[in-house]
Amino acid sequence: MKTKRKVLIGMSGGLDSSVAAALLKKQGHECIGLYLNVWTDPTLFSDEEKKRFPQNKCCSLESLMIARSVCQDLGIPFYTMNVEHEFKEKVVDYFLKGFINGETPNPCVMCNKTIKFGAMFEKMKALGCNALATGHYVYTKKHLNGRISLYRGNDQTKDQSYYLYNLTQEKLQNLIFPLGKMTKKQVRALAKKFNLTKVMNKRESQGICFFPEKTPDAFLSRNLKEGEDYREGEIKNKNGEILVTHKGLPFFTIGQRKGIGIGGGPALFVTKTNPKENSIIVGSEEDLLKTEVEIHSANFLSGNPPSEKKTYDVRIRNHAHLQKAKFKQKDDKIIISFQKPVRAVMPGQSLVLYSGSELIGGGIMQ
Repeated sequence: MKTKRKVLIGMSGGLDSSVAAALLKKQGHECIGLYLNVWTDPTLFSDEEKKRFPQNKCCSLESLMIARSVCQDLGIPFYTMNVEHEFKEKVVDYFLKGFINGETPNPCVMCNKTIKFGAMFEKMKALGCNALATGHYVYTKKHLNGRISLYRGNDQTKDQSYYLYNLTQEKLQNLIFPLGKMTKKQVRALAKKFNLTKVMNKRESQGICFFPEKTPDAFLSRNLKEGEDYREGEIKNKNGEILVTHKGLPFFTIGQRKGIGIGGGPALFVTKTNPKENSIIVGSEEDLLKTEVEIHSANFLSGNPPSEKKTYDVRIRNHAHLQKAKFKQKDDKIIISFQKPVRAVMPGQSLVLYSGSELIGGGIMQ
């Protein structure tokens, strides 16, 4: 018989967190629902809209009302927590600073580290709970020695392990992921079974939550200052010849082909950004191939670095194809060597290592 726990559940007003809450309630755990109010771009909305509630893909008035209603239907307490300041500082500002420095940062990795399993984890302890649950599609396993491993979700189209490589053994001891071994189809079926009508057919939010556009260019234009955060510079070929000018490093990413402003001739791609010179290097698609990359800010879930003798599966972007690679630590550097050349390695993005389905850890590429 499983031990009953006092569980804080992150409620988003969506399908996954609602089903996770219903499952844990049915299992007999003492459950509390928590909804996070995060930062929103104030330039998008009128003063009247901002008074009502911050609007964000993951933080809207509708989502709040649904999350509250689901908790009422399940008979569990419901709290809200304002993390607007923390989210702005640790997620949004991190995102903007990365682009200023010519990188392509991943704000979702930082959100999971500092907000969902940072601020919310501290709230779990403050409320006297001994577990935190979310609707992430991952699952854990406790070994005989007490160590806990984290695994990719069984539904590979929904697996969210890529974003969770910053978790520690301390936190894994207190985390529950009820949906990890399920498919999205099974979760929808459970929503019907539990009569969660408000979320049964709710559409998923897509993309980064704090701006509505599919790409970040408009958000960057609204929140960065020309002449201060970015300025015009040179676009060069790999021989150093100046081809054209660019409007600013934040608007270009490694692997980009469109919008470079160079017409005619063979296709050219952004292969490198140079923040010190404020320049961009372009080249052929072949120039995008890399055989190794250095990572920093690394974390390994076991608490120890992986073996240098093994070959691992690595992912350089969420949902990117897995690549075979070796891990090597030399002095203060961590080098990942790919078995085959990999295209468009982006500084600022995370590289994550797996052994089979087990998440080993990861770091930020530079």
